[in-house]
Amino acid sequence: MGKHLKIRTVVLGFMLICVCGCGRSREAAVGPTVIKEPVYQWGNVSGRTISVWGRESDLSRSYITRAFERYEELTGNTVNVVPYSPDQIEQAVIDELGRSDSELDLLLYFGGANLDAFHPDVNFYDFSEAQWVDDLTDVSINQAIYHGKVIGLPHWEASVSGTLYNKKLFHKLGITPPRTQEEFQEACRILKQNGITPLYLPCASPTMLLYQFPMDAAVDEHGVMEALNDGNIGYQDIGEMYRIVKWYRAMAQNGYLGDNYLENSWDGMSAALESGEYAMMLCWDTWLYTDFEGNPSDFGLMPAFVGVPDQGTFEGPNLSLLLVNKNSAQVDASLDLISFMADPYNYNAAFEGIYTAPVFRQQMASISTPQYVEAAGWIEENYRNSIAWLNIKGFSQSDAACILKYMVSEDGYTARQCLTDMEMLRQQRISSYTEASAKKE
Repeated sequence: MGKHLKIRTVVLGFMLICVCGCGRSREAAVGPTVIKEPVYQWGNVSGRTISVWGRESDLSRSYITRAFERYEELTGNTVNVVPYSPDQIEQAVIDELGRSDSELDLLLYFGGANLDAFHPDVNFYDFSEAQWVDDLTDVSINQAIYHGKVIGLPHWEASVSGTLYNKKLFHKLGITPPRTQEEFQEACRILKQNGITPLYLPCASPTMLLYQFPMDAAVDEHGVMEALNDGNIGYQDIGEMYRIVKWYRAMAQNGYLGDNYLENSWDGMSAALESGEYAMMLCWDTWLYTDFEGNPSDFGLMPAFVGVPDQGTFEGPNLSLLLVNKNSAQVDASLDLISFMADPYNYNAAFEGIYTAPVFRQQMASISTPQYVEAAGWIEENYRNSIAWLNIKGFSQSDAACILKYMVSEDGYTARQCLTDMEMLRQQRISSYTEASAKKE
């Protein structure tokens, strides 16, 4: 492969990027961007309306809307945002990509195995030789690669995931942020004993169970990932997976998720944490600055203690990519928008004052979250790349529906049955992708 596709050392690169941003204050970051003129060519098309599809919550990110508004202002073109709910977006895109008169020009979506259903080799533009590829950080380029090609432009916040915790509640009850699974369970016991629901888990949407956090550790040992992808083993053959699904059931049965946890939704996350009725939530640090309506300084970040590993884990970022439908009638306009958003002259304006580690090497206007700065040493000790969600063939967050079934089951539905069902869904997904690809070819 060429220089653009060299896989670099991800963990070190990400940690250096974050640490370099830690010393800057919010005030220092806000102001005129350093890049004073365009670096790339764009604005070569006019009078166009470019349709960008994605999840509603993703398309409403402030740095995304800033970039689109700036593009419209500087080029006279129009960006038409087409939002979908998380449960609708995949099927909507599949249906649209199959149309000869598709109205989808660009898609904002997460990379890796998440793209399998869309047959990227057939449907999305290859940016491997784009000028801006060398400006991507190590984390960014690795998440942008699909089947050896740079398949899209990462334009997203680089977050660290773990457990957000209410520092005031912990201090009031004398709870030290736990360092082991056992200490986490003890913290939950104390919280519940004092009338506080330990963890808000948005079980109304299985995708928010976030079981990929502990899976990063479960599949990153002794060739487990390769064995899964080669079909030599299934989820039910991985010992750590039993600990993971049993953790969810125990949290529910112990009352650590509250009485009405099945009704908890994504939309209720902010209110739940702001109310003080819940002490913790599995999430990522930048959420506090993109979605939370309370005071972010009330919360710290500690590892995710979801059964494995014993010391918990911080997961590295998952980046959304801007992907160009190469079968669209407006590929030229879509590429113009991509060049615009990849230009440091523009992305520094879009990310100005935004809490995130850089996704571009010349990204100077963003800053690290205080939660990251406070826990930087802890994160370095227990950091893991996001590999399960990106690299396991057929992986889907929606398969957590089986975990939910196990959590509430009273008819003898076992952990093994849960994992066997999850593996069956994964294999069905792989087969459907393979069959669909064969038909397209």
